[in-house]
Amino acid sequence: QITLGRATKDNQIDVDLALEGPAWKISRKQGVIKLKNNGDFFIANEGRRPIFIDGRPVLGGTKWKLCNNSVVEVQI
Repeated sequence: QITLGRATKDNQIDVDLALEGPAWKISRKQGVIKLKNNGDFFIANEGRRPIFIDGRPVLGGTKWKLCNNSVVEVQI
C-alpha cells in the first residue's frame, strides 16, 4: 500500500505531494494505491480533488484499476 498526500507532523505518508506545489490544496490523505490478491493495482481517491488516471478523472470516494504504464496526475 502506498499513500499519496500531504505529510504533517502527525500524518506520515509515502509520497508527499506538497513538495510539488501549494500544500493547502493537497489533502493529508489524497489517495492510496493498493495491490489486490489477484495482482491488480487500484488507486482510491480519498481527497476532495480529482485524481486523473490517463486523463480520466477519479473523483473523491471512488477507485480505479491501474494498468501497466498508467499516468497518475493530481492537479494542484
